[in-house]
Amino acid sequence: MSFKDFLGFEKMISGSVIKLLYWLGLVVIVLFVLASLAGSVSTMSWNGALGLLQFVVALIGGVLGILFWRVICEMYLTFLSMNDRLGQIRDKLPGA
Repeated sequence: MSFKDFLGFEKMISGSVIKLLYWLGLVVIVLFVLASLAGSVSTMSWNGALGLLQFVVALIGGVLGILFWRVICEMYLTFLSMNDRLGQIRDKLPGA
C-alpha cells in the first residue's frame, strides 16, 4: 500500500483495526463473564439454586456474547473485503 492510496482512501486500514477491536472485545466479554461467575459464587452462599442459575446464565451468556461479537466483526470485515474486491474489478476494466 502506497502513501497515495492511504491519503486517497483507496485502501482501507480498518481491517487491522477491526481485528484489534475483536481481541479487545473478547477480553471485555471474558472479564464480564468472570465477574458474573464470581457474583454467582457469592450468591450461592445465601441461595444455592439462584447462584447456580446465575452461574449457568453467565456461561451461556458468555458463549453467546463471544459468538455474537465474532459475527459482528466478520460482517464488518466482509463489507471491507467487498469494497477491496470491487476496487480490483474496477482496476481491471478497460479504460479504467
